[in-house]
Amino acid sequence: MKRIRGLQITVLLIFAILIGRLYQLQLVDAQADQYRYSTAVRVMRYLPMRPMRGEIFAGDGRTLLAQTVPIYTLAVRPADLPADPLSRAQVFAHLSQVIGITSTLIISPAAAFERDPVLRSDLVQGLGAEAIARAQRIEPPLTALLAVAPDQRPALDALTARYNQVVQFAPQTLDIDGAPALAPSPLLSVTLTISPASALQYNLALREDLERMLGDRAIEPLEAPPVWLRIDVPPSATLNALRLSTAYSDVITLENPIASLVDQANIPGYQTVTIREDIPHSIALALIENAATLRGVVIEQDYRRRYPLSTETPSLSYILGYIGRVNQCELVRQNPARSWMSGLLESIGSSIECGIIQKQINPYELGLPRYLPDDRIGKFGVEASYEEELRGQLGMQEVLVDALGRPVRPPQTIKAPRDGYNLVLTIDAQLQRQTEQILRNWIEESERRRQTMPDRFAYKRNYDPIRSGVAIVVEVKTGRILAMVNWPAYDNNIWDPTRAAELQELFFPRDPEKQKELARLSLQVNRAISGQYPPGSTLKQFDAAIALQKGIITENTRIRDPGKLLVEDQYVPGVVYQYVNASSRDNGMIDVRQALKVSSNIFFMSVAGGNRENVINLKPDEQIIDKGLGITALAEGLGWFGFGELTGVHLRGEEAGRVPTPAWKQRVLRSAWTTGDTYNAAIGQGNLEVTPLQLVMASAAIANGGFLYRPQIVRAITDANGNVVRDIQPELIRRIPVDPRHLQVVREGMRLSVTEGSNIAARDQCSGLSIAGKTGTAEFGPLITIPTPDGRGTREVRQSHAWFVGFAPYEDPEIEVLVLVEGAGDMNDGSATIAVPAVTQIMQAYFGVTPPDPLPRGCQQGMPPLPPRFTPSSPEPAANPQPGGQRR
Repeated sequence: MKRIRGLQITVLLIFAILIGRLYQLQLVDAQADQYRYSTAVRVMRYLPMRPMRGEIFAGDGRTLLAQTVPIYTLAVRPADLPADPLSRAQVFAHLSQVIGITSTLIISPAAAFERDPVLRSDLVQGLGAEAIARAQRIEPPLTALLAVAPDQRPALDALTARYNQVVQFAPQTLDIDGAPALAPSPLLSVTLTISPASALQYNLALREDLERMLGDRAIEPLEAPPVWLRIDVPPSATLNALRLSTAYSDVITLENPIASLVDQANIPGYQTVTIREDIPHSIALALIENAATLRGVVIEQDYRRRYPLSTETPSLSYILGYIGRVNQCELVRQNPARSWMSGLLESIGSSIECGIIQKQINPYELGLPRYLPDDRIGKFGVEASYEEELRGQLGMQEVLVDALGRPVRPPQTIKAPRDGYNLVLTIDAQLQRQTEQILRNWIEESERRRQTMPDRFAYKRNYDPIRSGVAIVVEVKTGRILAMVNWPAYDNNIWDPTRAAELQELFFPRDPEKQKELARLSLQVNRAISGQYPPGSTLKQFDAAIALQKGIITENTRIRDPGKLLVEDQYVPGVVYQYVNASSRDNGMIDVRQALKVSSNIFFMSVAGGNRENVINLKPDEQIIDKGLGITALAEGLGWFGFGELTGVHLRGEEAGRVPTPAWKQRVLRSAWTTGDTYNAAIGQGNLEVTPLQLVMASAAIANGGFLYRPQIVRAITDANGNVVRDIQPELIRRIPVDPRHLQVVREGMRLSVTEGSNIAARDQCSGLSIAGKTGTAEFGPLITIPTPDGRGTREVRQSHAWFVGFAPYEDPEIEVLVLVEGAGDMNDGSATIAVPAVTQIMQAYFGVTPPDPLPRGCQQGMPPLPPRFTPSSPEPAANPQPGGQRR
């Protein structure tokens, strides 16, 4: 019995399920079909919300260097616009009037304006006499498509030949597949074009010929369409123009740019179309208050980027960088992939334009990309290097829409955007400005010297104008960059979209001479980190440290310096090469300290490459260095100090320089390494290149006892309330493997170069400071052939750079300063009389030291004055957007 009951229950359940399914198919699905296309069907859609970009402060944590200024953006949500065409047009007209957009009013035919005095009077009253006076008369071209019989073709050819100025035709023949046929078809259609249209009225012969050939009825389609008037409507008269177009709808049409923009936007109706960015605060509030009568109008909150100090201190632009619209490669690179397959397809699809891209797969960001197609992104400087911190994170709104994409209720925030973090740089804004001005002063002094060279140096007047240089100030014991100046420079506010014309003229001038000068100056290159130069004699401090550590010399080793070395070619007897000092003076027997003091090329060439093999102008007892360091040991030692590798500064675009080796020369130049190559490398010439940042950091390692730090540009990352999110501490790359006692010997030699050498502007009594450092004069560019001083022959010269890198105070180094003035090396010993005083003045600015006035005898006179300190004016805080604006 229990079994029968169980079976009955099972049958009943199955029967009930079948009845339910039948009900669903017959009734529920039928109702679903009934409402399938009903606007009552609702679905949830999601809108991104952009974050506000973080700001950038100077090292004091208060001085704004990059400011995010909130702005209002006027947008339209198409789905919320009135359905009635007139009401919709009124919304567009009101917006045009409020934000100053010019509309166009078309009167067709133009004769209506001429024949109807009432219309003419209403137009003058509604738009103003000035607007009417500027009306343009438009005669449209005429185009007609006529079917022409084959036997009429010769006559038409004769017609177009006779009236070729105004009449043309083009045969359009089709084959059976609809593709153009190669040969004329018996069924020939001709597009007959008469332009201008008025030709049919003023050229009676043309009209008669057409009537005779094609008949009166055939040319009826060729009657000229009406001429019309085009009137530009002043924004203040837009609503009047709309009323006129409504009253005279048979002859007047109003074309509103906002309407065209909305109609052409290929977006879902619940999204917004941007009409104008950065509208005035008062207008934004007025539109928000009148939102009830302006359906579909949306005020969104956005921002623009401003660099408050870059106009007065344009060298900041190379540190800060700028932001710009994200491009397709950046979108592919930055937005995480939804899966490994989609990531692979995106990478392959963009490989031609963007190169190899490694895509991330982030399961936590599958529903929301990091960047939208019209987003902005950092392009240069810390704006690019710290993009992730400054950017913030997108938020999300949800909006309930009907089947036509119309919002059913206002958007609701389900994930608020996280605004970007702020950066506190290591840069001292006051020192940056003073350093920039000091560098500019000495560049100008160098150019003045070039232009006024005496006649015996007249060839120097033909050098390229001296326009560029670099100055860097770093903390010796931390690696923090206090100032970094690249010159020439430009104001990075010019990347504001409203200054597009200025940007075009700056970077893409039409004048060919300006184009050549722009290419030479490389205005978009940060020379401090990307410029690669021969360092000249500034390299000798490292030669000394390496040679002492490798045991090639001791601090007391004395080497003969006769002013030049004569080396016979090891393969071609009788061929002698000459290697000289900057001057031909015989320095006698000197040790490493004295060699640094007088900047002896011969001493350091001998240390690096030996002074025995094939050297013919030294006595046997003077040839005390056999092979010297050799290029392998020299290159290894230079690597200790970071040459030939990136410093790791967190700025995009850094170059690594070059330390040449025999393998490099064989691979690149296809030639063998020689002793002369070693000699050149030892004095910072030949194929050896460094960046200014590499050189100043390596020199700081000499000053601080052997600690090579990574150059630091950002000190802290904070949130909007000033709370420290991440405190960035100095980063030690390595301890230089050189005995501190050897480094002390090097420092003593660099001190002698100031106290007893030619660097008189840096002497204690002249500067008020105790400075040590090393000059460098590095040749570059093409060889120039000039007569010898006695006029009996010729010699070859090159233009040269002027370097000085030094630290202070000598007893307890605090800062390291580097100055490079491009092309100024042989402007009256530019390294000693241009680069040295420039570094000295930067140090005086940092320490707040006023030089003696008047300067004592024996000091360099006639120097540009020290720029005064200044207090950066803090920009006024931007007004916060009022409630009612939506985040973009």
